[in-house]
Amino acid sequence: MTVLDGTLTDLAKLRSGDEPIVSLYLDVRWSDEQQRERVRLFVQERVRQVLAQYPEGSPGREGLLRTLQRVQDLVAELTGQAQEPEKNGLALFACHAMGLWRAHFFRRSFVPELCTDHIPHLAQLARLADDEDPAIVIVPDASGADLYEVLLGDLAVEESIRGFVPRSTDEKWNAGTAGHPGRHYEREEKDDRRTDEFVKKNRRRVVEQATALFDRTRGARLVLVGTSENLAAFERELPDRLQDAVIARLPRPREWASGDGQRRSGVVEGAAAAVRDHEKVAEAQVVDEVVGESLRGGMAVLGPDDVVNALNQGRVHRLVLEEDFARAGFRCTNCDALGSNAESAEVCPYCGGALVVVHHLGEALVARTLGEGGAVEVVAHTNKLHSYRSVGAFLRQATGGGMRGHPAAQRAP
Repeated sequence: MTVLDGTLTDLAKLRSGDEPIVSLYLDVRWSDEQQRERVRLFVQERVRQVLAQYPEGSPGREGLLRTLQRVQDLVAELTGQAQEPEKNGLALFACHAMGLWRAHFFRRSFVPELCTDHIPHLAQLARLADDEDPAIVIVPDASGADLYEVLLGDLAVEESIRGFVPRSTDEKWNAGTAGHPGRHYEREEKDDRRTDEFVKKNRRRVVEQATALFDRTRGARLVLVGTSENLAAFERELPDRLQDAVIARLPRPREWASGDGQRRSGVVEGAAAAVRDHEKVAEAQVVDEVVGESLRGGMAVLGPDDVVNALNQGRVHRLVLEEDFARAGFRCTNCDALGSNAESAEVCPYCGGALVVVHHLGEALVARTLGEGGAVEVVAHTNKLHSYRSVGAFLRQATGGGMRGHPAAQRAP
C-alpha cells in the first residue's frame, strides 16, 4: 500500500458508539439513465434494510437517519451528474455522531456495498491501494524524455525534460559511425562523439529527475516506453533500485502522435495495465510465500483461528485475505479481542467480558491489521489459500510472549 496508507490507517482506528459508521462503495460509471436508476434503487433498498435493523427509539437511530439522508442526497447529486462525472468509483465513510464524512472518488470502480458497523469497512479500499501501485512512466529519446506519474488511476505529474542535440539521431541513443556520401570519416566520427556527449548529458538529467520522483513516491513502479534500443541504453543508466522497479517495457503507440489528450489517456491506460499484470504475478507469489512459510513452521500462520490469535497478540505484520472471505466471529466489548467463531464461546476467553457477534470478520481483521500498522493484501480466489479457509498472515515475531489475548486485554480490569 502506498498513496492511501495514511487514509486507511486513520479510518482503521475509528470506532463508533451507539450510532454505527456507514460505509458505502459505488460503481459510478454510467452512460444512460438505466444505470443511474440501478444505483438509486440499490442505495434506496439498502437504506431500507439497514433501518429495519434499528427499531424506532433504539440508541443511535436518529443520528443514523441523518447520515443515511445525507448519503441519499449525495447519491441523488451523483446520479444527476452534478458531481465528479469523470470518476468511476466512490468510497464513503460517514457517522453523524462522530462528525465523520469522508467521500473519496477514484478512477477505479467498486463492487456496490452499503453497510453499517462499529468500524468502517475497508477491504475494497485496501485492495485498491494495494493493486494500484504508483507508476512512473518514462518515454526517453535523444533529447531527453517525457515523464509521467500515475497515482490511483489519475495523472498526477506530467513533465517534459529536454536538452540540446546538435543534429538528428533518429531517436537513437548510440548513433552509428557509418559515413554518409561525401562526408569525411574523421569529421563524422568527431560529430558523432559530440552528439553522444549531448545525448548522455540529456540522459543524465532525465535519470536525476526520475530518481528524485521515484524516491519521494513510496512503492512506485517504472514503465518504460519506446524502442528496445533506446530503452536498453536508458535503463543501463538507472540506479539499481530503479532498475529493480521496472515492471514493463512498452513500444510507443502510434496514436500518441495525434495529440496530448490521446497521449495522456494512453499513459494512464498503459500504466494501469502494466501494474495489473504485475499485481497478478505478485499476488500469486504472496500466496505461495505465506503458505510455504507457515508449512515450514516459520513466521506465518494460516486459517482463521491462528490468524485471529496472532492478531490478538499484536503479531501480524501482513494480512493475506481472499476477496471472497466470508465468516462471522465475535468481539469482546471489554478487551476488544476477536474470535474466529461466533458460536465458540459465551464469554471472552481472554478476560471473561461480554461478546458481540461480528458478522463481517474479514473487515474486522482488515481494520485491526491496518490500525496496528500492519499491511493488508486482498487477493483473488486461489485454491491454495482457499484450502486454508481463505486467510493467512506473515508475523512480526514467532511467539506472543505467553499472552493469548488482544493487547488491550492486559489493560482490562
